[in-house]
Amino acid sequence: MPNRFVGRDGTKFSLEGSVFPVVGVNCYFLAYCADASQRAALATAKQMGANAIRSWAFLDAAKGGGGAFQYLENGVITINDGPDGLQRLDAAIRSADELGLKLILPLVNHWKDFGGMPMYLQWLGLEGDVKKFYESLDARLAYRNWVKHVLTRRNTLTGRLYSEEPSIMAWELTNEARCDGERDILLDWVHEMANFVKQLDGNHLVALGDEGFLNGGFFARTKGQLYDGRHGTDFAAILDIPEIDFGGYHFYPQDWGHAQDLEFGDQWVQDHADIGNRAGKPVLMEEYGLKVGDALVPDAAARNPWFARWLKTVKDSGTAGDLLWMLGGKEPDTSGYKDAFVVYQADEVPAMAEHARDMGVR
Repeated sequence: MPNRFVGRDGTKFSLEGSVFPVVGVNCYFLAYCADASQRAALATAKQMGANAIRSWAFLDAAKGGGGAFQYLENGVITINDGPDGLQRLDAAIRSADELGLKLILPLVNHWKDFGGMPMYLQWLGLEGDVKKFYESLDARLAYRNWVKHVLTRRNTLTGRLYSEEPSIMAWELTNEARCDGERDILLDWVHEMANFVKQLDGNHLVALGDEGFLNGGFFARTKGQLYDGRHGTDFAAILDIPEIDFGGYHFYPQDWGHAQDLEFGDQWVQDHADIGNRAGKPVLMEEYGLKVGDALVPDAAARNPWFARWLKTVKDSGTAGDLLWMLGGKEPDTSGYKDAFVVYQADEVPAMAEHARDMGVR
């Protein structure tokens, strides 16, 4: 019987004995919306050439109601397994399976959007910045409780444990982990949590879900925060952790102070390819995007040539793939999930479908 789980073979992903090149999108709201909206978004992703989707497996709130996955009730962190809670993640997993799409699922947000690490600190009465999330024993235990609940959950629609769902490609410990100035604290946390996930789930890949910032050394280029280690993330050191299966990196030149240096994307991809080759593990440009409205990107069409260039570099570098940020939806329950990077339909990014063909996406 063929193995339906995505694995890794050196610097490539593999599936059923063949290379699995990842071409996909981020669509973070799949577990926040109705089944029809989920299916519409997934169908659009397929039209764009996607074989993978990255979407949130977290939704944290101060109190119950509003469909939160976790909330505080009578001083206790409570998990919502109901139809307005994790049953919606059940549906997203089933829909992805039916359409032959693989899911990458981060388990907590660094940012306050949808709760994230700041909400854990609020629940636990911890003061200070998110460094406390990584340092505090109470926060580590609360996070581990959530992870265990998710990975050992039985999907009400497929009957399978999440740890047995073939449509899940990977778990990510976070979305955009940062621990400013505290590299060793973050690395210790990653060691602990990646090992914890592997103990619960031997089928799925594990990554940190960071932005791919580097920590000087050979790659000490004059690019400020991307290379100087100030955010506590060290892409090479993280990739060297045995339980980490692949590395993800992001690229937002306009937000990172490189709005007039879009060509830098080629170097950013190649630097991560070099680190992946050294570690013998896949690396994935798991978020990339451009805002519309500045001199270099005056309209939506102006994004496509830059996307085509970066995606060609991904292919030429031999890295494992890429995921566009972000796919939106125009249904009433998804129209509010958008930002300046949003794409709604395949013809807005023809470079992606062309790239999928070049990468050999089946």
